[in-house]
Amino acid sequence: MVARGCLQRATLAVGLAILISAALTSGCGSSAVAPDSSGAPGDSPQSGGSLTFAFQGEPASLDPAIVWDIIGTQVEHQIYRGVLGYVPQAGAAGLEMVPDLATEVPTAENGGVTNGGKTFIFHLRKGVMFQAPVSREVTAEDFKYSFERMLRAPLAPATYFYTGVVGAQEYYDKKADTVTGFKVLDRYTFEIDLSSPDLSFLKAFGGMDFCDVVPKEWVEKWGKQFNRHPLGTGPFMFDHWTQGQEIVLKRNPDYWEKGKPYLDEVRYALSFSPETAFLKLQLGEVDVLMDYLPTPDIPRVKADPALSKNVYTMTKMATEYLFMNSRLKPFDNVQVRQALSWAINRDKLVKLLGGQAEALYQVYPRSMPGYQEGKVYYGYDPVKAKQLLAAAGYPDGFKTKLYSSNVDPNPKLMQAVQADLAEIGIKAELKTMGVSTYGALVGTPNAATMGTETWSMDFPDPADWVIPIFSKSNAVQGGVNAAFWWTPELEKMIVEAQAMTDPAARIAKYSAMQDYIMGEAPYITLYQPIKITVCSKNVGGFYLHQAYQWDTVNFWRM
Repeated sequence: MVARGCLQRATLAVGLAILISAALTSGCGSSAVAPDSSGAPGDSPQSGGSLTFAFQGEPASLDPAIVWDIIGTQVEHQIYRGVLGYVPQAGAAGLEMVPDLATEVPTAENGGVTNGGKTFIFHLRKGVMFQAPVSREVTAEDFKYSFERMLRAPLAPATYFYTGVVGAQEYYDKKADTVTGFKVLDRYTFEIDLSSPDLSFLKAFGGMDFCDVVPKEWVEKWGKQFNRHPLGTGPFMFDHWTQGQEIVLKRNPDYWEKGKPYLDEVRYALSFSPETAFLKLQLGEVDVLMDYLPTPDIPRVKADPALSKNVYTMTKMATEYLFMNSRLKPFDNVQVRQALSWAINRDKLVKLLGGQAEALYQVYPRSMPGYQEGKVYYGYDPVKAKQLLAAAGYPDGFKTKLYSSNVDPNPKLMQAVQADLAEIGIKAELKTMGVSTYGALVGTPNAATMGTETWSMDFPDPADWVIPIFSKSNAVQGGVNAAFWWTPELEKMIVEAQAMTDPAARIAKYSAMQDYIMGEAPYITLYQPIKITVCSKNVGGFYLHQAYQWDTVNFWRM
C-alpha cells in the first residue's frame, strides 16, 4: 500500500503542492496538540454544514449492545447515549466522568452511591427524547429494558462487566425473568445493586456504550435488522448505510444539549486506505483522517510551519499485541510462549511505524493505573529465545501460521514479526484476511494459532485490560480472549481485586496480576500506538479524545 501511495503522490505532485497548503493551512484550530495535552482548540463554533471522515474499515454492526470495533463505536456513539460521559477535552482531563442523560454522576457525597459502594442511584434528565420517528421521552424503564436486552443479546461481547449486578448472572443464564438488582424507582430514577463493591462499575456502566438506551418498540419493529436501523438519543440520527461506500448521519433536532451538534451532517467515507484518504483530504474531498497520517508523509507535513498546525498527536491508551492460542500445540507450552516473547524486535516495529508508536514491555499501557515506569518483562534476545525453545523440546524450531487482518499497517508489521520468528527457527506462514473474517477466526477456539490484536481503552481502569483479555468469561466462542488462556489463580485474583474498596490496594493487586500474566506469557506485548492525524481547513474545534478519539458533537464546519 505504501508503494502504491507513493506512485499516486508522484503523479499528482505538481498539482497537490498548492492544494496541500490550501487544504491544511488554518481551520482545525491552533497549534498541534501534543501527546496527552489538554484543551480543545478552536474559534467560535458555527452551525450547519457537513464533514467527511475517512476510514479504511467498516462496522460489523451499529447495535450498541454488540459493537466494539473502532469505526462501529465511533458511529454508534453519535447515535446513542447513556447516563454518563467524559469531559470534552484532550488528554488526561478528558477522562473525568460527567453527566450525560443523568443529572449528576453518582457519588457518596450526593447520595448516589450507598450501601458500602454496592448501590448506585441514577436520576435522569427530564424531557430527553428518542429520535424520530419514535419521538417519545426516555424513562428509567427504557434503561432497564436496554440493560436486560444487552445481557441476552446474541454476540454481546461485554456482559462480564455487568454480572456483578444482583441477579444479572441468573438472568443471563435464563434462570430468572428479570435482573432483580436493577430497580426502577420512578419514571426518572433507577437503582443498581451489586453483590459486592466494584470501583470500576461506574465507569463500565456509565462510560461504555453497551448500556446506551434504546427504545423497545423500535428494536421489536426491526428485529435482527435493528443493527442496520439504529435509533437512540444521540446528537446525530442515522440516515443511510451504503455497504463498502459510506454511512451518513443527520443532525438530531431534538438532542437534549441545546445548540449541539453544530454540524447538519456527518459522512463516514468507507474503504479508503490511509494513503488514498490523505490524497483526498489534500484535494478537499475528505476532512478528517480517522486512521492515521501515512508514515512517509509525516516528516514532510511536520516540517512545514503551516501544515504542522493541523497535525494532531495523542498517545493512545491502547496495546498492540500478538496472541498465542494456548489450546493449540506448541503454544500450550509456557516455555514456547516465553521464547517468542524474547524473539520480537519491538523497536523495529516502532521504526516501521515512523514513530507512531512506542515499544511496550508490559500489560498496561503508559498512563493506565498499574503501569510501572521502566518495567521490562521481555526484551529482544534471540539467543535467550532459542535456549527456551530448546528447553521446551523444539531445538530446531517448528512450523506455524501467523494471522492478521489485511488493514494497513498490519501486513507490513507482521512480515517483520515473521522475519524475527525465522531467526529463531520458527517458520510462520503469514495469512491475511478482511477485518470481519479475521475477527470471526480469532474468536473461534482451535482456529488461529497466533495473530495480532489491538486492545483500546474502554475506561481508565486496569480491570479493562485484564478481565476482557485474560479471564475465563471471554475464553469462549466469540470472546476477545484470543489466546483462550485463563487460570484459576488469575480468576481468584480478579475476584479479590474487584471487591477491594481501597484504591491503592486494588491497584497493587492488579500489578501482581501483571507479574503473573507476563510470567505465563499468553500474549506478546508489542507497542503502544501514538495517534497522528490531520484535518482540513474546514474543521473547527478539532481535537483527539482519549475515550472517544473523535468527539464529533463538538466539531463544526468553518
